[in-house]
Amino acid sequence: MNATLTRHTSIAIVLLATIGLPAAGSAQYRLPSIVSANKADSLHDSAVQFAQTGRWHEAARLYRRSAEFRAVEDPIGLQCLTDAAAVAYAAGDRSAARSDMAHAAERALARGDIRSAAMAYLDAAWIAQEQRKPDRVWDLGHRAELLAESPLLSENDRSAIQRRIERVPGGTRLVIGKRVNG
Repeated sequence: MNATLTRHTSIAIVLLATIGLPAAGSAQYRLPSIVSANKADSLHDSAVQFAQTGRWHEAARLYRRSAEFRAVEDPIGLQCLTDAAAVAYAAGDRSAARSDMAHAAERALARGDIRSAAMAYLDAAWIAQEQRKPDRVWDLGHRAELLAESPLLSENDRSAIQRRIERVPGGTRLVIGKRVNG
């Protein structure tokens, strides 16, 4: 009887130890996420400094790196990518600005932020239109149009997206795939 009791106790201890392992394992994964968040914040602060001094290319690069270190659910990652696009645009690098806005849209979509994703796709489409890249205009604009039809959007968000599809600076209306002078 003692041998059976000892064996059952040993099995119970092993099972309890095994159940406790995932908690210890997850604690080990918290440290890299804290380090990543600190690194992301440091890169973001440096990017802000570069942007304030007019060093647009360096600022864009650091905003992108800051976004890379952030988890998808971190809303600052989306802001970093839109800031990278803005400073790349200010530096005259339209291709990088378009790419950053498209990545911002993808990140917003991954977070479930449909409105922000559609608006970022439209910004990227407008940059593509400025670059005279009709295939990219159609692709990016079409993505925004599809998102505008989402049943998850409020009517206000849907109409805001649709109004932006119709309005483009400079008297030109965005028509997916072609230009129409307004």
